[in-house]
Amino acid sequence: MFNQNLDSKPQTSAPKQAQQTLRLSVLATAIASVTSMSAIAANDTQTSEVETLVVTGSLIGHSELEDVKEYPGARNILTQDQIKKTSALSIDSALQSVPGIKVQDETGTGVLPNISVRGLKASRSGHAQFLMDGVPLTLAPYAHTGQSIFPATMATLDRIDIVRGGAAVQFGPNNVGGVINLVTKPIPHQWQTEISNRLTVFEDGDKPLNDVYLRTGGWLSDTLALQVEGNFLTGESFREHSDTDVTNFQAKLQWLLSDTQELQAFVQRYDADTQMPGALAPADYDDDRTQSKRPYDEYQGESTRWSLKYLHDLAIADGAELEILTFGHNSDRFFQWGFSELADDWADPSQPSTHIRTSPRQFEVYGIEPKLAIYVAGPSVTQNWILGARYVNEDIDYKLTHTSIADGSTTVPRDWHSDTDAYAGYVSNEIGLFNDRFKVTPGIRYEFVNMTFNDFGEATTTDNKVTEWLPGLTLAYNLTEQWVAYSNAQKSLRAPQIAYIRGKGEEGSELAWNYELGARYTQDSTSFNVALYRIDFKDQLVWNPTTQYFDNVGKTLHQGIELSGRYVPESLPALSLGGGYTYLDATLEEENIVKGYKKGNQLEYTSKHQLNWDATYTFSKLEATLSGYYFSDAYSENANISQEDSIGKAGKIPAYMVWNLNIGSDLYKDENSKLRMNLGVNNLFDEDYYFRGIDTSPIGRYPAPGRTYILDLNYQF
Repeated sequence: MFNQNLDSKPQTSAPKQAQQTLRLSVLATAIASVTSMSAIAANDTQTSEVETLVVTGSLIGHSELEDVKEYPGARNILTQDQIKKTSALSIDSALQSVPGIKVQDETGTGVLPNISVRGLKASRSGHAQFLMDGVPLTLAPYAHTGQSIFPATMATLDRIDIVRGGAAVQFGPNNVGGVINLVTKPIPHQWQTEISNRLTVFEDGDKPLNDVYLRTGGWLSDTLALQVEGNFLTGESFREHSDTDVTNFQAKLQWLLSDTQELQAFVQRYDADTQMPGALAPADYDDDRTQSKRPYDEYQGESTRWSLKYLHDLAIADGAELEILTFGHNSDRFFQWGFSELADDWADPSQPSTHIRTSPRQFEVYGIEPKLAIYVAGPSVTQNWILGARYVNEDIDYKLTHTSIADGSTTVPRDWHSDTDAYAGYVSNEIGLFNDRFKVTPGIRYEFVNMTFNDFGEATTTDNKVTEWLPGLTLAYNLTEQWVAYSNAQKSLRAPQIAYIRGKGEEGSELAWNYELGARYTQDSTSFNVALYRIDFKDQLVWNPTTQYFDNVGKTLHQGIELSGRYVPESLPALSLGGGYTYLDATLEEENIVKGYKKGNQLEYTSKHQLNWDATYTFSKLEATLSGYYFSDAYSENANISQEDSIGKAGKIPAYMVWNLNIGSDLYKDENSKLRMNLGVNNLFDEDYYFRGIDTSPIGRYPAPGRTYILDLNYQF
């Protein structure tokens, strides 16, 4: 198996057979070299040797369920089927069923997700490495990691791979919270067309949210495959001032150039336009949680993305693969929000706005990443080398305007430009011992980042350079065929963001050491995972909405335990039970009396306890799933003030528990077509809960969706 998108290859095409012939010849050569050894006399031992001959240029494989079984770290994969069973409203909603992940829902439509991993800051999901089919998804992988454009829609995804440890050497930077790979739907072997319509009706809303998805694709010949997709999201959430319009077009191509070479291409156009209802003062929330007091808040984003991947199977060593990935995008995002100069705090939701602020930003990003994977089978040791390098250029225009509502006069508080050249190199070697029962993978990554920052308003230029060596080590031991014990340690980097580089003395990188110790059991449809984790974070920067600057809160410590499992009783195979528990202790490790930070204080928005569960029972042609999640209370700022104030700026965020119900059925099915229906209720018991203010509306209560009904029809033919 070489590092190619195997699930999207034709099953019986001539090129496929030719590639299999090549791979079998490589296997045969390797088998011939090892069968002379007396230690490999038994058939089962020979089978073990064959199975280890896997050349892959990715530490996380192809984000398949099978890749999780022996992975040396905490990891979950959500399939499209599982996402629909839990009646998830959006991608971020689906992720709440994963241990260690917490979401702040800003729009109710998933357009602007705020995802926290293991207590790291949720705003714009800026502390995790997001990928789409292995390609960086963020606006700028180095200088702007916040996902203020999130060019992904749930209907286009086949699965979501959440890797929380062990992948930092290859997938960097900004992987303190791990790697989340969104895997799009593969090109099918036979030509297939898919039409789906998902209608979401909010019990408290006025207008439903309609999600239409179209896909058609397949193999045009034995060597060429094509797929095109369109996704259209229109309507409102449950709040006033929440009109949403999203279009997402994608096309992918696979071309088998020869028996050993392949070209994969991807292009996307994403456009989003949404109103933002904003946070509410506690009194307004109690009066009507669906209303909006932020009439000027809105968002637009557009992005054109592309990637091109060349794959070449090389006849060197016992197997090798060369991959060259190029990628880029041109993106524009625009936020507009109300700003008050009458209130003590500009974002006081109880006061009218006196000004309108906008933050238009443009991004041009280009990257190239060649890597080589080499497999070497020795008499007692196997090795799987991965050597890679990457160059990324980021060009960012970053403005802020301030316009008076009364007279229309405009000032430009910020007019910045950032040009980043980032170079990285990495090497790792998975060493297999004792017939690959014990695997040790040392690795190291080197980052050199040259960031030129221009402040046109101040007529100043700053050069900021970052160099870091980022080592990592993973261990995995197969105790039995079912049990794998693992451990990993890795150093992670988040480069200085464009918003930080202002000559304030806090332009350094955010650095962290991540550690995990765990074990995983897998047997057919039953699995269990336990992971102890610890993140030692240095120089963590937190946005202060009052001062409009970032506070360096110094060292923080994130530690805890994650449990997850799935059980299918042998005596009752129609029943599937899943669940998870997370204990998180995320604290400040340095004291700052001036800012009210005390050592040992809980980090803002972090819940110590998280539970998730689901139970699916299949009877006749129906499949019923009851699922949910629970998060304990949390502080809304690092000073840990318990009592809520009159504007909702401080105070604890209460615990909440949400139950979901889904009933699915295949209304029609034959060899070539299927009509599937899912009927779901999200927040079944209409739990009244909220988050604290977010980003452009950082003060007040941000209502979460109440009871919501979902009707999903999907036809494939």
